[in-house]
Amino acid sequence: MATKGIANLVYVVLQLTFAILAVSLRYGGVDLNIGADVGIHGVSVCTNTNGTTCGNALSFTICNHDKCAGYWAVYRISCTLAIFFLLMMILTACTCKGSVHAHQGYWFAKAVFLVGVLAAILFAPNDMLAVYAWIARFIAPLFLVYQMVCYIDFGYRANKMLRDKDVENGTWRWRYLMLLICVVLITGSITCLGLMYHYYPPSCAFNVLACTTTLLLGLLNIAISISRLSHEEGNIFVSSLIFAYTTYLCYSTLSAMPEPMCNISMSPDGSSETSSLVLSCAIAGLTVGYFAYRMGSKQLRRDSMGSNMMSGKSPEEAGDATDVVTVQVEGDGGKAEGEAGKAEGDDVEAENFLTYHFVMLIIAVYTSMMLTDWGTPAAAQNQKYNLGYASAWLQMSANWVCSLLYMWTLVAPKLFPNRDFS
Repeated sequence: MATKGIANLVYVVLQLTFAILAVSLRYGGVDLNIGADVGIHGVSVCTNTNGTTCGNALSFTICNHDKCAGYWAVYRISCTLAIFFLLMMILTACTCKGSVHAHQGYWFAKAVFLVGVLAAILFAPNDMLAVYAWIARFIAPLFLVYQMVCYIDFGYRANKMLRDKDVENGTWRWRYLMLLICVVLITGSITCLGLMYHYYPPSCAFNVLACTTTLLLGLLNIAISISRLSHEEGNIFVSSLIFAYTTYLCYSTLSAMPEPMCNISMSPDGSSETSSLVLSCAIAGLTVGYFAYRMGSKQLRRDSMGSNMMSGKSPEEAGDATDVVTVQVEGDGGKAEGEAGKAEGDDVEAENFLTYHFVMLIIAVYTSMMLTDWGTPAAAQNQKYNLGYASAWLQMSANWVCSLLYMWTLVAPKLFPNRDFS
């Protein structure tokens, strides 16, 4: 049975491999619709709008021209992973030793199951995949929310860690470093927003809206963090991190707009160059792999702490409990060694991995939406992932939600002093 770290690495490699495969098939225009090839059901792409040959209208709303044929391959691969991680959620939902064995073992059975599900989905009709795409539209945003919460939590933890270092050492060295970082991030964010104002045509109201709201919300959060409205004055370090992150989201928003007159990163014919396509594919694969690894590791730590709390053990006690002392009695070495080996094999702490596999599930679902512009056919004309009206407005919404969510963490303890927000 593999360790939790090795198991997490295997699941991340699985996510990364499927993401690379999905990207390749998406831009290669391969639909993986074997069912249509053998005559079980209709073809993947139908451009006839009179309803005589298009079949179900739901599939037509997902893909209505040849350039989006690769969408179906993305959905088939993503649906395979989603089914796998949904099953893993069910198998590891209880806090017991069986969940640990299911999470960290039975790799051959898991591989056979994945291959079987993928083989079955290759024969599935597109109407079923269209339903999956619509469901994915509502599940995938959970990944963005989870990502924001993790980023804000990282900011607060980094702020506390650096301040505690100065308290322990009786110096201000780390706080001076934090102040320098704040100046760099705030100055850099304002400079980047100014460049966006200049280079992204202000004649497009969407560009002005994105830049202006990012600037105002960022400055407002900084002002609140150093005022008495904040529950803890001096959170400007966290505010500068959030300002830099929302500035990046603003750039992503402007880059996602599929209008050449508004988006300087697009060529006049609405498509990108080959180099941009290769870069987009590489970024897509690395993004999925990175977030799967980081969020998977983070969730494993939380699951472990939660299981230890349920068993009444502190993290230190739980770590000590895994140590096995082998005592060899003279004249009975074989028996003592066998009993020690048996004790070591049975020494498994009861845990559950429900939330871990839920995170992996929403990452798999989010990948399908990221590569297909949330299931809108217009994006297929572009040679760049995450480019389209749906992606642009989603990035804009994520920008606002992140700023407002952080603002809530600043003022909530003051507004509700009797509640514990720790």
